[in-house]
Amino acid sequence: MYKTTYQTIYHLGLLAVALSSFSVALIVYIKAWEDNLKSTFLLVNTATGMWASCLFIFHSLHEPHIMLLRLSHLIAIFIPVTFIHFVFVLLDELSERKKQLVLFYLLALLLGLLSFTKFSITGITYNKIMGYHLIPGSAYRIFSGMFFFLMTYGYLLMIKALKKSKGFKKNQIRYFLLGSFLGFGGAISTFFPIYKINIPPLGIWVVPGYGIILAYAILKRRLMDMRAAVSKSLIYSATTLLTFLVFLFIGFKIASYSTPQMSFNLKIFLSIWGFLFFFIVMLSSVRRRLEKLMEKLIFKKTISSSEELIKGSQRLMSILDEKKLSRFFLDTILKATGAKWGSFWLLRKDSTFHLVAEVGKREKKMQLSENFLLNEKFFSELFKKERKILTREELFSLLRKNYEKDIEEEKLRISDFSLVIPLFFESSIKGWAFLGEKTTESVFSSYEIQALTLFSEQTSIALTNAQLFQKIQKIKEYNEKIINNVNTGLLVINKEGKITTFNKEAERITSLPSEKVLYGSSEILPPPLSKILSGCWQKKEARSFPEIVLEKREGEKLILNLKTSFINEEEGKGDLIVLITDITEVKNLEERIRQTENLASIGSMVTQLAHEIKNPLSSIKTFTELLPERFQEKEFREEFFSLVSKEVERVDNLINKMLNLGKVSKKRYRIFQIEDVIKETLFSFNLHFSKQDIKVRFFNSRESFLIRGDLQSLKEAFSNIIFNSIQAMPKGGTIAVNIRERKSKQKELLEISITDEGGGIPEKYISRIFEPFFTTKPKGTGLGLYICYQIIKAHEGKIKVENTEKGAKFTILLPLVKRKVSTEKKRKVYG
Repeated sequence: MYKTTYQTIYHLGLLAVALSSFSVALIVYIKAWEDNLKSTFLLVNTATGMWASCLFIFHSLHEPHIMLLRLSHLIAIFIPVTFIHFVFVLLDELSERKKQLVLFYLLALLLGLLSFTKFSITGITYNKIMGYHLIPGSAYRIFSGMFFFLMTYGYLLMIKALKKSKGFKKNQIRYFLLGSFLGFGGAISTFFPIYKINIPPLGIWVVPGYGIILAYAILKRRLMDMRAAVSKSLIYSATTLLTFLVFLFIGFKIASYSTPQMSFNLKIFLSIWGFLFFFIVMLSSVRRRLEKLMEKLIFKKTISSSEELIKGSQRLMSILDEKKLSRFFLDTILKATGAKWGSFWLLRKDSTFHLVAEVGKREKKMQLSENFLLNEKFFSELFKKERKILTREELFSLLRKNYEKDIEEEKLRISDFSLVIPLFFESSIKGWAFLGEKTTESVFSSYEIQALTLFSEQTSIALTNAQLFQKIQKIKEYNEKIINNVNTGLLVINKEGKITTFNKEAERITSLPSEKVLYGSSEILPPPLSKILSGCWQKKEARSFPEIVLEKREGEKLILNLKTSFINEEEGKGDLIVLITDITEVKNLEERIRQTENLASIGSMVTQLAHEIKNPLSSIKTFTELLPERFQEKEFREEFFSLVSKEVERVDNLINKMLNLGKVSKKRYRIFQIEDVIKETLFSFNLHFSKQDIKVRFFNSRESFLIRGDLQSLKEAFSNIIFNSIQAMPKGGTIAVNIRERKSKQKELLEISITDEGGGIPEKYISRIFEPFFTTKPKGTGLGLYICYQIIKAHEGKIKVENTEKGAKFTILLPLVKRKVSTEKKRKVYG
């Protein structure tokens, strides 16, 4: 049977619907099928493609097959249901209308079960407009009503939401509404011949407009939030499909013209189809040119935006001021993309982000959303994981998916940004840029995202350089402030012998201005500085001078401490660094302190001595006052004479001690073994050791040590320390005496330590233990340890005291003369 022109147009329209639906569905499946919105969009396109494919095959056969017709009807039943499902997801109303959706699917399932019965399709008929088509049953009429109802219901919901929405969501709804209106509006024309309305189903050719519009929206408006790879795939598919349809139409006309008296042969048609497809694929150069042409047509404005960003990136590295760079970054991307506003946030030292630049008009209260996001840990974690620019919708989708419990939905919903640009440097985020909607209300295309990604990476590097430069400048200024404000004169002499640094303190010390000294030689400095520094620089030798005297013109004398060093001391190369410290005041202060200490010590001694003398004098005075009254009493006289004699002797001894306090005669110096002195001292206290159950442990090495000094004075010093230890242990304990050699750079020293278990000395008194007349005992003069201190000092030694876990430890250091070998390693002395 011959095919009429209307039939041919209808059949080719079915093929176009199948190809366009499958092309869009395939790309969505490969690139973004996981998303709920995209998965339902995939269902709608797949169902539409399968329906059109079944009908195309049905009309291509020589004899009609009713099973293919029933199968196409079964698929068609689910097209309006998947469409309304998609609308619910698009408008975020799925949870609210879940019951409705279940009802629609149940109705579709019931009608689907009836599709293979006569209730749906009673038979096949033929007319000149459509060719073979079904005869509708009662169930088919219900399907028709459901189709019209769900389409209308979906349109009304989208129109209602369109009035309330804005930005990206508004674009989404607008394009889906337009595409759906064309697609399903064209599909309605296929019902006319079935219900015996003599209108050709030419609307079938409008149905592919649904796919074309959505493909354009995905490309130009990133309707489904797909990236550049998807855009290029769609360009490739659209170019191939468009070229194929053109050649297919030409081939069909040629085939029809060559066989005017015969029906259109499917084999000839498929042969031409296969040849043209092979021809298009093989001629890749033709396809590439067409792809570039389509890119320029679709992305003309976007490509110009990319070029604007490329120009801006060339200026980035020349800006070294952070504020100017931040402002330039925002100005450039707003000019390139046409966004209404932009805000730029940078990481500071306190690990928080601060707003550094804002361009464009926006409601100030909306900054709440940026502050909220930037202070949340999950926000930065998400971007570190994704490492890419995200639109507002992509961000919400990822946050709901990965951090559902953490986000505050309301705070996010009131935000008015459309794009978030993270600025990465290595693995950390240095800053964030938020962009508002475009003035055209379009969304950011994949090409713009690519250009912005590159521009943000370059900006991150430029910012790092600018921050580093500013940091270096601040360090330089800071160092200059330190150099000019320190109380030490600083000079630097370079390799050529020129003074390159001369701070304010150096100016004061030398009375020379820096303008006169800088870049001159060290000879310009006053003596002896000029001579010393000239010698250090010429000999490449670093030296220190504890005290040098500088005579100034005014007659003033300064006492200076001078130290020189080279930057590379090992080789004596590099700049010579000179530190000059004015210690005149320190020396004067030391002298005043020394005088004050002497006066204080004398005052303390006089006070204590007066106290010690006053006690016996008080006793004598009391007896003297009673003497006239009780002189006749023999017992009183004897007691008086005895007491006066003792007290006078006590005062005499005290004065003699004071006169000979810690005196050591060098005439009595001789060399002796220190071990013998300590043993004799310990032996003299054997009776005390026995009475108080005190054990003595004497430790020394195999070697015996010789020192030079006054034997009796040292014996007195050791006696005072041991006697203090005995008094501190009334209930017994252990006294440990240890002798060992201590190494020193200057001279060999002998260390003698005496440790007891008497509970130690209170911390508040330990610093005063060697002061004259200081004692914590109820009885005692407080001169014992002071005399000990003076004796050790006279022998050019040192003495110190510290507390241990159980008591006190006295450590004495004395100059060592020489050593001799002894076989005795350890000796114990028992009381």
